[in-house]
Amino acid sequence: MSEFTVNREPQPWRDGLSVAALLAEQGRAADAVATALNGAFVPRARREVTLIQPGDELTLIQPITGG
Repeated sequence: MSEFTVNREPQPWRDGLSVAALLAEQGRAADAVATALNGAFVPRARREVTLIQPGDELTLIQPITGG
């Protein structure tokens, strides 16, 4: 079975899975998280067309606000 990781946690891979679709499945608001795929920033506008491949490492970063 092919896998990829999200914040170092293994996930089952599916053909055609985009970064945007994964965020929606996890119930994450698109504007509440930054994304990097294999260490490269993925802009919000590119998430729908950025497909996750087996072995990829997706990092989700939730900005922290406050002071």
